[in-house]
Amino acid sequence: MANILIIDDNIGNRDTYADILEGDGHTVLKAISGEEGLAKMSAAAIDAVLCDLKLPNLDGLATMELAHEKFGRVPWVLITGHGNEETAVAAIKQGAFNYLTKPVDLSRLKATVESAVRHAVTTRENKALRRELGYDEALDRIVGSSVAIRHVKAMIKQVATSDANVLIEGESGTGKELVADAIHALSNRSGRPYVKINTAAIPRELIESELFGHERGAFTGAVSLKKGRFESADTGTLFLDEIGEMPLDSQVKMLRVLQDGTFHHVGGNQPLHADVRLVCATNRNLKTEVMANRFRMDLYFRLNVVNIIVPPLRERREDIPLLAKAFIDRLNRRHHQQKELSDNLLQSLRRQDWPGNVRELENAIEKMYVLSQGRVIEADGFHIEAIESGTGARMAVSPYASEPNHHQPPSTDDAIRILIGMPIDEVEKRLIIATLAHCGGNKSKAARQLQIGLKTLYRKLEAYGLKDVDEADDVAVAGKDG
Repeated sequence: MANILIIDDNIGNRDTYADILEGDGHTVLKAISGEEGLAKMSAAAIDAVLCDLKLPNLDGLATMELAHEKFGRVPWVLITGHGNEETAVAAIKQGAFNYLTKPVDLSRLKATVESAVRHAVTTRENKALRRELGYDEALDRIVGSSVAIRHVKAMIKQVATSDANVLIEGESGTGKELVADAIHALSNRSGRPYVKINTAAIPRELIESELFGHERGAFTGAVSLKKGRFESADTGTLFLDEIGEMPLDSQVKMLRVLQDGTFHHVGGNQPLHADVRLVCATNRNLKTEVMANRFRMDLYFRLNVVNIIVPPLRERREDIPLLAKAFIDRLNRRHHQQKELSDNLLQSLRRQDWPGNVRELENAIEKMYVLSQGRVIEADGFHIEAIESGTGARMAVSPYASEPNHHQPPSTDDAIRILIGMPIDEVEKRLIIATLAHCGGNKSKAARQLQIGLKTLYRKLEAYGLKDVDEADDVAVAGKDG
């Protein structure tokens, strides 16, 4: 049967409700206040809550909202005085499962609680089934069918239901945060708090306050008590992005939390506890950072219980068309249009290295979407090239100055533009196109200029899908190719 929590400051009501529910085989926990009720939920798994709306200090509605935030949405049945139905209905809109009015009809109480329990069981079973089958929105947001991405998804499903710390590694823009989101969504803590913090975005002098909280007056500007992210994530998941940027002195305090689950507010002496599942991400090689004494080895081993490496796009090129189409679909929904990418453009996107990975690809797709005029976005409408800058390589997308002429070969200057990181076969293809254009389409002359035999040129044209020019003037010399 189920674990039912009854929260009511009237001892007579508590005992009456408990007798009824225990008679049906349920285990009943009782609390006289909202604060005690929250403590009971922290100590035991609760399937449904029966709570009086009017309580001292923390009323029933506020208690329910705090419980939903901290423990997830188990069904709450609120009990209200006669004439307060409007308040109860408003509570349902805020997440209550149902309500009962005083004096409580005990047969209705039994039926309502049984319905709440069935709802809790069904929700739990559906969540477990979705985890088992991998049907989860957060997991589906990781787009791709490559072997590399299938491996990442398999790892997520395998580790999600444990409480082991996870270290996610990968280049910038590969989708490490999506992996963290999926781990939490598929975990047993999915209904509990999920708190994110980007370590690199916080000034080093404030990182400890953000993580562990501070007391009033702990430092200049600390005008009130502040809870840290560990407290906010209690019973749930804490995602620390860019963990490699954390200062060494903060790493020492992180290690203490991971060892015994205790920490202190900045400026405080009272030890605090938090039950937190930690998921971290970094675009740095933490092993290298450890060797360079920029990251603590003991903390590295604590964080790296399970390691998931998110591959860059250049190692899963077959996923690029799927990602591009997903981005176009999202833009179409946002802008109420029906644009699509041409097959040639999809293949062109697939050939690029995308040093900024998925994030960079998405930005490029959005730029092409906004700048394109027609329904179909064509490859020959845009330059896509790699550019080296002080911050590293990036892909630049820019439109051609005028509409392309689909009946003429590309200009020589465009065809021989050597793009950084472009596959050699694409460079060769562009060189052949440019040489043919320069030779007026005469393949014999083009072959001589390329210093290859005519048969070799024909094989390459056929391989690249370019063999569409009249061959008559080349037949006479075809036999000269060794």
